[in-house]
Amino acid sequence: MRLTAELSPHPLRRRLIALLVSVAALAALLVSYLPTWANAAAGRSPVGVLEVASFTNGRATVGGWTIDPDVKTPIGVRIYIDGKPQLWRADKIRPDVAKAALGYGAAHGFSGTFGLANGSHRICAVGMNVGIGGTNTTLGCKTVLAQNNPVGAMTSVTRTPAGLRVAGWALDPNASAPVTVDVTVDAVHTRVVASATPKASLSAVPASYNAVYGVNHTFVLNLKAATGSHKVCLTAFNVGIGANSQIICRTYVVSPNPFGYLDTATRTSATTITVTGWVIDPDTVKATSVNILIDGKLTNNIPANTTRTDVAAVYPAYGPGHGYAKVISANGNPHTVCGSAVNVGVGAAVALACKSLPSTGDTVPAPVTGLQAGAASGSITLTWAAARSVTTPVTAYQITVKETGNIIKVSGSTLKAAITGLTNGKRYTFTIVGLNTMGTGSPATVTGVPVAIPPQTSPAPVSTSHYIRNITGNAVSDSALMRKMGAADAGYNPSGHRYLVLLQIGGQDQSRGGVLLSATSRYVSNAAVVTAMKAYLDGYVTKQKLNAPMLLAIGTNNDVDVSSVAGAMWARGVVNPVVSYAARYANIRVGGANDIEPGFSATAGETKSWLSGYVGATSAQFVFNGSADGCSTGAAASRCNNGWTMADLQWLSGGAAPTRSLSLPQIYNSAMPLQWKFISLTGVSARKPKLYFGGPLTEYTACQQAGSCGSITNVDAWNKLWAAISSATATRQADMPHGTDLRIN
Repeated sequence: MRLTAELSPHPLRRRLIALLVSVAALAALLVSYLPTWANAAAGRSPVGVLEVASFTNGRATVGGWTIDPDVKTPIGVRIYIDGKPQLWRADKIRPDVAKAALGYGAAHGFSGTFGLANGSHRICAVGMNVGIGGTNTTLGCKTVLAQNNPVGAMTSVTRTPAGLRVAGWALDPNASAPVTVDVTVDAVHTRVVASATPKASLSAVPASYNAVYGVNHTFVLNLKAATGSHKVCLTAFNVGIGANSQIICRTYVVSPNPFGYLDTATRTSATTITVTGWVIDPDTVKATSVNILIDGKLTNNIPANTTRTDVAAVYPAYGPGHGYAKVISANGNPHTVCGSAVNVGVGAAVALACKSLPSTGDTVPAPVTGLQAGAASGSITLTWAAARSVTTPVTAYQITVKETGNIIKVSGSTLKAAITGLTNGKRYTFTIVGLNTMGTGSPATVTGVPVAIPPQTSPAPVSTSHYIRNITGNAVSDSALMRKMGAADAGYNPSGHRYLVLLQIGGQDQSRGGVLLSATSRYVSNAAVVTAMKAYLDGYVTKQKLNAPMLLAIGTNNDVDVSSVAGAMWARGVVNPVVSYAARYANIRVGGANDIEPGFSATAGETKSWLSGYVGATSAQFVFNGSADGCSTGAAASRCNNGWTMADLQWLSGGAAPTRSLSLPQIYNSAMPLQWKFISLTGVSARKPKLYFGGPLTEYTACQQAGSCGSITNVDAWNKLWAAISSATATRQADMPHGTDLRIN
């Protein structure tokens, strides 16, 4: 775009700066990787570093690298463990070392594992000198704490009719074979080998261990224990280096009283409540019962004899038949519902949980909010925000089509519905209500929604696009600014049309992960751009008309950092996060854009690499909004400025990704439409798809603001581009939906 080019840095100066930065970066990498290399070359002593010395899963791991400048072959390295040496050879392949120390090759790494006794150990590495001069070099020392004792856990202790069921796991870090554990209840010892699977024992070995040792290190014991308090301890016996470990000791109480829970108490109608839960009495494996109290008064005695596999998984000694579920009568007043487990044999009844229920008057869903309609051929998609329901969740939404009388019902967890079988060109009215077990909520209505948007064969309503120069990176001020801008832009766009808004940010500053705002030297991060784009969408939807979908194109250019890496970064760092955010809005789409011009600093090859990187890193649409500097207005397959060709521009503006690209060329005068007609014909003559032109991009308003450029109006540009592509059968298209004009901020 001309306004961008006027104030952009000079291309030669930019490339010189980039070269100096690259040289400095390479020097910094070598210095950081081989900090003593220069001194070693003079003294002929080895260089290197002890990178790691650690102890994990019963083994010490040591690793690093070393080179003697006198030779390119591997040298010896002496590993000292508490002062005792071992001679290793530094011949492991290290491509990173080879890259930093050019000419010496990659075989200069050392690594190994070994056992260590419990306690703290000092580990050092010394590179052994080779050749004339120099001395052995200490590569570093590290302190390692070794722990070889068994580890484990007592994962559950539950009651059984005879006492306690203890489950857990244990293993020795020095051995993959099962270990023996000792479980004591008070002074009574019971030994068992921890060799079962987690499924059998209901105990899970942590992932950090099972990846190395497997999962067969668990145990389950059913132990006798009388009524009262008991101290339960778990000890694991050591294998190899180390000592036995007492894993845990904890006190548990064996009570004769029943236990259980009131899981739910919910309204199922204006006059009924459903209660669910479970109860077990330790004196019997048979089903017992629960008393239900409403507002402190006994109303029901319910047998606890339904299947609850989840309860049986925790208390397998009692079997699955200890659940209860019952519908009981209750009026619409507020209530407190409590459960009480009925005792069998020795012991006493036990109070369970209580649940509070408000009155039924608060439970009918409120009207849905944010109801929107998006049109397509033969269908309309409705979206909405969840209906508020104070106490009872929404179970379904019911949609009525006024004109047909059809009723569509969808799940209460769904906030979107596609209404199909509609007639194109006809307008429809939709009413939606939320439903729950208490009844039907109040309706929300959207009226006069037309099905499908007709083809645009005359000048499209002109949307406002922007050169973004006024954001600063301050999230608060940028968000306020962009929300206001979005709302203002949407307010100008009437219903019944499609719209494209281009927000032209500027050239990418890849090294800093951000953008230089167009025609300025102000830098903002990619994260700040994403924040601004989200705020723009938030503002836009507040004033967006029905049946007026919008494509937001987030634009950079080919005038600063242009490469496949930069293209991928524009996709992943800017476009994709905004695409994900926009998914909440039914009539909004987001894509990436690039102001590609032969007059900018990047070559055609560099620019193609950028587009390949972008397309490979996102599924979002690509909007080409560039120019055809120096291209012919009367012949296809011709050359353009600065070594570019029409074939280059055809590939960039649609040929690279025909199904995902939309061409929005700059049409500032009468010659530009003819250039694009012949660029499209260039592709057709090579048996490639013709370009799809979304419409013209103009900068009529921006030029008036700047007073330093010229552009025809967007309506004039639309007519000229439409006439140019319609003049040849090979480039003719059924409609051209967009027209947008740039302004500064």
